[in-house]
Amino acid sequence: MGCRHSSSPPNSPTKIVKNAGPIALKKKILFSHTQKLHHQKSNHLKTSSPIKTLDLEQILDGDGKNLMKRFEFTSTCLLYDISSTHILLFDNNQFHLIDLNTMNIKTCALSMDIQEIVWSTQLNRFLILTTDQLYQTDIDQIQLKPIHQIQFTHEGPRKSFMTVNGNDLIINRSFGSDVYRYSLTNYEFIQSLYVYKGSRNICITTIQLNSNKILALAISIQAKQMIDLVQLSTEQILHRIQLDSNENLSYPIDLHVNGYWFAKTSIPNVNIGHCLITSDGQILRLKLFSHQDNFIRSLRINDEKKWLLVGRQYALELYSL
Repeated sequence: MGCRHSSSPPNSPTKIVKNAGPIALKKKILFSHTQKLHHQKSNHLKTSSPIKTLDLEQILDGDGKNLMKRFEFTSTCLLYDISSTHILLFDNNQFHLIDLNTMNIKTCALSMDIQEIVWSTQLNRFLILTTDQLYQTDIDQIQLKPIHQIQFTHEGPRKSFMTVNGNDLIINRSFGSDVYRYSLTNYEFIQSLYVYKGSRNICITTIQLNSNKILALAISIQAKQMIDLVQLSTEQILHRIQLDSNENLSYPIDLHVNGYWFAKTSIPNVNIGHCLITSDGQILRLKLFSHQDNFIRSLRINDEKKWLLVGRQYALELYSL
């Protein structure tokens, strides 16, 4: 699919990071859970966060002890996101709201061109993006309410993306280079992001914003796919991350851990792989799955780092962290 708008990298002090093979980085990521532990020492109360390891290889290819539930579906392309208590999933014109405490599923049939689903901790609601409207729904019921403060021009069935973090809502429309920033406080438009202004031949294919206000943009330049890490406040490309030869890099996902991202690698018609990307743009390849048809199609970790949700072929897997 072509781009409605074309672009190429701006003249900025971008660091190009190329990787042809594995890089010697730690595969285990340390993170702190949100709950606090209190320790008594020398009559003074000290507060610290328990440190836990996130090891995707062990969690996903281990003995299955972290796997809590596997949900079977009929589609290979599932749109979903996860809160600390619920999953909202769209599959074949049906919404499924999964209660993580009971594993009960509420289902609602809606014929809509859903583009993206994201969870907002700030709003305590799921946001749903279609080709021409943004909606919200409560956490415990499927009842889509349009957000009239944000209006779009209908551009047909071309893919659009959105991401939220804190008070920021970022939307990209129709595979183009237009990126818009809104406030979740009142859905007020803040700014257009001109990361690729005056450039050509770039299509944005995924967007993700982390708590450090770093925007990960998966982009295509002709047949080559790569990832830009952009400072939201300055719109500066900090790192352009790409692989050598004909290998592509795409689909960045915020792991909510020390600026790490999960991403896919691929050689067209040959194989699909997975990797971690560090905050400074280095790549660590992951060894996951012996069978190519079992690759990760999508992945989410909730803000509190309690759940890992993995989309596979015709299935959704829930892991505890």
